[in-house]
Amino acid sequence: MTQKTGTLHRMRTSGWFDILIAVLVLALVIGTAALIGQISYLVAAKGYTEDMGQYERTQALNWFARSRSSFGVIAGILGLFSLIGLLLLWKVSPFIHADIRRQLFMRKVRKWAQIICATIVAAIMLFPIYWMLISSFKSTDELLLPTPTLWPETWDFSSYPNVLKRAPIGLYFYNTMVSTFFIMVFQLSIGILAAYGFSKGEFKHKNTLFIIVLGALMVPIQVTFVPIYVLCAKLSWINTFAGLIVPNLVSAYFIFMLRQTFMSVDNSYLEAGKIDGMGRIGTIVYVLCPMCAPTLITVTIITFINGWNSYFWPKMVTTGNARRTLAVGIQYIRQTFAGLEVSNYNEIMAGAVLAILPIVFLFLILQKYIMTGLSKASMK
Repeated sequence: MTQKTGTLHRMRTSGWFDILIAVLVLALVIGTAALIGQISYLVAAKGYTEDMGQYERTQALNWFARSRSSFGVIAGILGLFSLIGLLLLWKVSPFIHADIRRQLFMRKVRKWAQIICATIVAAIMLFPIYWMLISSFKSTDELLLPTPTLWPETWDFSSYPNVLKRAPIGLYFYNTMVSTFFIMVFQLSIGILAAYGFSKGEFKHKNTLFIIVLGALMVPIQVTFVPIYVLCAKLSWINTFAGLIVPNLVSAYFIFMLRQTFMSVDNSYLEAGKIDGMGRIGTIVYVLCPMCAPTLITVTIITFINGWNSYFWPKMVTTGNARRTLAVGIQYIRQTFAGLEVSNYNEIMAGAVLAILPIVFLFLILQKYIMTGLSKASMK
């Protein structure tokens, strides 16, 4: 009994046990879906007639029945993988645990396995960006080949000057910079003051009001854009900076993040600031904000990225190039190439590359602040 308990303990502390159990549970869930699909197929098959074709029979099946084979294969592969892994873990763990050299070797194997998995995941996530970049350097004929090429056969650099000539990219950049800057400033200012009130303030129904603010996170813009759009239209804010900026002045998510960070600051620091003669605003600016600088930097960066990449609302309130932002303007680049709707994807990709360059550089330079700020906000 002691030996079995020791083996089970070694299995659970190896780091792979929980992963294999999770894979096994996933296999059981998918296998259940395959079983439901098979039962649905058998029930539907009873209603088949001889004059029904294959298409009609397929259309008579529900989604589970049509996907039963795929579910079965996936469940079998995952289940076999987890069972083999658990069996190896059960038999191999005592052998490895008996020798310190084997333990060190397995640590190296685990480290390299993590590196390989992380590399594969990163490659999958970065592939769309890679494809966009190389497509901007391909010729029109190469882009229309039936078999895509992973590397340009002939480098074509004309897409970038062409897209700058045929579309007002500079104007798109200007509109995006102005709207993003003011959204960033107002969201940060209002977020700091609101977060201070909800974290350090004392007033009636504080928690109730904060729950209402959190409730705003559950309402997507697709639900509220109609009344907001009607209001902007009545105020003549269509195709104006006011229409782009004012509906985005407050972010409930950033109020929540800053509140969690402000709550981690001891009130004694604020009292010390008041003793030194600081008012409430001075305490926030000179005491609270410097102590929460990583989170504030994170909020600023995320606000800038969200404003720069915003697509849905700018598309709704801009009908011309006068106030069109980059994310929306890229879509309309195709319309600047009259009669060539199917052959200007290299120019479209070039415009997309120009649009994401500021965000990529910003993230690469300030990524450590984003990670630090998010971790501090989640610790409270």
